[in-house]
Amino acid sequence: MKRISTTNVALLLALVVLVAWLIMFAVRGSAAAPGSSPSEARAEQYADITRAARSEALAFLEVAHTKMDKLTKRVLDGATGEFKKQYQASLKSFKDAATSQESISKGKVEEIGLGDVDDDSATVFLAASSKFQNKGTKGKVEDRSWRMK
Repeated sequence: MKRISTTNVALLLALVVLVAWLIMFAVRGSAAAPGSSPSEARAEQYADITRAARSEALAFLEVAHTKMDKLTKRVLDGATGEFKKQYQASLKSFKDAATSQESISKGKVEEIGLGDVDDDSATVFLAASSKFQNKGTKGKVEDRSWRMK
């Protein structure tokens, strides 16, 4: 009976591991490699920013005169920076106007584009539309278009 050397066993084991990893890489692509590439990390960052922008825009465009406290809290919960300051400063007059005019609005995000993006901020360009009605429209639903930055 022939004895297998330790070196041959180690080489065989390394070969088996390498073949298994190559098969996994062929099946799962780059997900089989440890970590993510810079482009994958950037794509994930952009997806997170886009998701947050969509959510905040929809919250901002939703108006229902009967539940303004809940809706404006949702906007403030997602707001940051200068927008948050401006929104807080106009909150009372916005609520009063929405309530007195019996305003109702529901928005839809049409397109989102990203401008400058860094680790803690992003410039987002957004096109949206909404269906709006209040006393001023005499209850008739009107289409509104929005461009936001």
